[in-house]
Amino acid sequence: MHLKTLGGLALQGAAYSRPKSLLLLAYLGLEGERPRHVLSEVFFGQAADPLGSLRSTLRRLRREAPGTLEADGDRLRACVTCDASRVLSHLDEGELEVSVDLYTGPFLAGVHLPDAGVELEEWIFATREFIAAQVRGALMTLAERGAARGDFAAGATLAERACWLPGAADPEPEQFARLLTLLLAGQSPLFGRLRQQARDYEIELTLTLEEARQTLFKSELSAALVRPGLPLRGTSFVGRAKERAEILRSLARPEVRLLTLVGPGGIGKTRLALEVAQQQGEVVFVSLEATASLASLPGSIADALGLILPAEQPPFEALLSALGVRPILIVLDSAEHLLVGAPYLTTLLLACPRIKLLVTSRERLGLEEEWALTLSGLGLPEVNTSFEAARETEAVHLFAQRAKRARLSFDLTPDDLPPVRRIGELVGGSPLGLELAAAWVKLMSPAEIAGEIGRSLDFLEAAGEDIPARHHSVRAVFEQTWARLTPAEAQTFARLSVFRGGFTREAAGAVAGTNLPLLAALVDKSLIRVAEHGRYDIHALLQQFARERLAGQAQDEERTLSARGGYVLGVCHQFQTAIRQNQDSRHWLERMDDDVENIRGALTRWFERGQAEVALHCVSKLRNFWIRTGRTHEARRWYALGLSRGDLGPEALEQALHADGEMARNMHDYAAAKRQLEASLALTESRGGVVPLTALHLGLVASGLGDLQAARDYYRRALEEFRVTGEQAGVASSLNNLGAVQMQLKDFSGARNTFEESLRLKRELGGDVEAALINLATLHQKLNNEVLSADYLTQALKGLLETGHYSLIPDALEGFGFVFARQKNVRRAAVLWGATEAQRKALNVSLTADEWSEFGKELTPIRTALGEMSFADAWNEGHAMTLEQAVAYALELQP
Repeated sequence: MHLKTLGGLALQGAAYSRPKSLLLLAYLGLEGERPRHVLSEVFFGQAADPLGSLRSTLRRLRREAPGTLEADGDRLRACVTCDASRVLSHLDEGELEVSVDLYTGPFLAGVHLPDAGVELEEWIFATREFIAAQVRGALMTLAERGAARGDFAAGATLAERACWLPGAADPEPEQFARLLTLLLAGQSPLFGRLRQQARDYEIELTLTLEEARQTLFKSELSAALVRPGLPLRGTSFVGRAKERAEILRSLARPEVRLLTLVGPGGIGKTRLALEVAQQQGEVVFVSLEATASLASLPGSIADALGLILPAEQPPFEALLSALGVRPILIVLDSAEHLLVGAPYLTTLLLACPRIKLLVTSRERLGLEEEWALTLSGLGLPEVNTSFEAARETEAVHLFAQRAKRARLSFDLTPDDLPPVRRIGELVGGSPLGLELAAAWVKLMSPAEIAGEIGRSLDFLEAAGEDIPARHHSVRAVFEQTWARLTPAEAQTFARLSVFRGGFTREAAGAVAGTNLPLLAALVDKSLIRVAEHGRYDIHALLQQFARERLAGQAQDEERTLSARGGYVLGVCHQFQTAIRQNQDSRHWLERMDDDVENIRGALTRWFERGQAEVALHCVSKLRNFWIRTGRTHEARRWYALGLSRGDLGPEALEQALHADGEMARNMHDYAAAKRQLEASLALTESRGGVVPLTALHLGLVASGLGDLQAARDYYRRALEEFRVTGEQAGVASSLNNLGAVQMQLKDFSGARNTFEESLRLKRELGGDVEAALINLATLHQKLNNEVLSADYLTQALKGLLETGHYSLIPDALEGFGFVFARQKNVRRAAVLWGATEAQRKALNVSLTADEWSEFGKELTPIRTALGEMSFADAWNEGHAMTLEQAVAYALELQP
């Protein structure tokens, strides 16, 4: 079922039309899961019994539109797709064309609820304006892209839609100018109508047709002169090459008149603005730190330019007259506390057409003329980066340079690199954090500095006349930002600090109770950052600060951490269901990978609170995640922690032993696997139960230990029990493994029939066919049919990449190595076997001694044919390949 919220409100695919119930679905669809008590207050706060009214609504929904809602304890989530949510998701992904096509009208147009409370009405209107504003912005961006390519008619068509977009407010002043330019350039018949509308706001466009078209073409960066007289700094500027180039390109574009460098305190906004300003023509720098209001701005700019404003005129009017058409870049530093007066800047830009503004602020100014560049931390080296390359990365270079300034004898060594990298992680690449940390080198080692930062933010402070007061400590920087937050923003930000590794909009709603307007406000204030794939994250130091704030509110901290646990458990359940039903497994594996730090945080808390069974239940739901992403070692650590407690119930103990045994078997630790699985099976049999999956895994263990008869017996038992229970996926897996034993016993005809039956059944079930394909490829290698073997391996590799099931890729690569060896393409075989070994190592999987012995027999003739030196070169070439490179190498000769 699909919920239509744009242009109306309807549940498509169901004969259900109660507006308040559908509005509840829309709310959950956009904001994510919510506790019942929150929903009852938002939707039925005016009722005598809000919870009772919610229960009645839920009963109607379940009776008349089953499957639209799902409950997880006290929390509710929508189980329908929503058009508004899809629009926002496509915008998050940068898919502007798709998002504007999906926008079919204002959010909840025509929906009126006489009994709606103030909070619900505010949410409707705020969400309607937010979505429409985002779509209008996308339309204007698309229009300007088209016009920049010379397609002015297409640009005008998109601009017409943006002008009168249903659900959107009137354009802002900067938008009027952009839209008028687009309509004029495309000779739109609606230009006159928009011009009259703009005149009502006292906005006039003076461009000719040719000038409008020239304005829309992208400008090349003009040659710049060095501007003397800017504030000097006693230290050199490090890094930010990419950001500098982006700012210079933006300032060279005619349409960019106001560019704001946005970021948290200490991220280096001022230094970057000054560095860029050095490459401009006429520049004036104005620090707003001590400015109480923008009323004094005219005098500050005039003083910087050496102008004397006439006393008989109001200062702002006098400044506008004096500036006229002078081409000047005005750098306004630290504007975040003057946002109320920001519209002055619009007047300045309109009156002085050749002025540009470069502003630094911890928050966006909120003006339509504004273009913004959000700054994040300096780049850090990857874990395996060489020392030579790592010391050239921005964060390490800055730390080393400032450390040497603090202690001339300091020279960065390879042993210093790990703790310096850790310092960079702890401060989130913040230049201020790195500089304050480096100053301690005169007394401490980098390792000791990293330890102190991890314990307290207060370690990062310094004193000195050359250091601005606002930068004497990291805590002082953040206290200034915190003081400007509304109570709702402060509470939400503190709650969001429980996330690790980022979060989605849905997660933020479920755990912190935030909504779209609040989330957007925190982004604008540089407290959270928009990351990839629709996720958000928080700068490491800001997170530490906010976490301290949340810890000071014990009840709210407890509620928030419990909500995080509930959210994690719900997502893990969704993952398990999706994998079982073969629903876009690659997407789900990537999503769980994104959330792995949040999962670890929830698991740790459950164990600390004595909730081992809940934790192990969650770990088991992630079975496929641990296996397919090579994290079986981690899964075993969690199971070991649970099993060591000694307070698990019989059922939980049985499941934990089974799961730990399966993970051990995946790691080829057959002795541990046999011990755990047999213990689990004994518990199962003691209660008269049947768990065919345990027998299946014991078969795999027996096969790994070389006991083929025992393996066959276990597989037959599992096959019989799966057929009794009706678990067709288990039947298919048992057949696949039984075929492997038949192949090892050289019953090739029987093995082929068994594999093909398994493959047929797996395809009927909708996926998970790759293991059967690899086994069939191995069988045909033994039958000397390399062509058919390569065909099966090609199918398997492509499927594994598509589903994200990486744990089987080494087996497929190894199989291709055998194919090439049989075809006398010995170098390619050696390369692929080197890649196979590297990928197994990356997945924490190793061959047993017996398996290595068998594999070594295959390597011997390859070594002989190539010679030791050529063999080593080929092996090392494969060993250095990424997974994607190895797969491409294996497939490049296939039809």
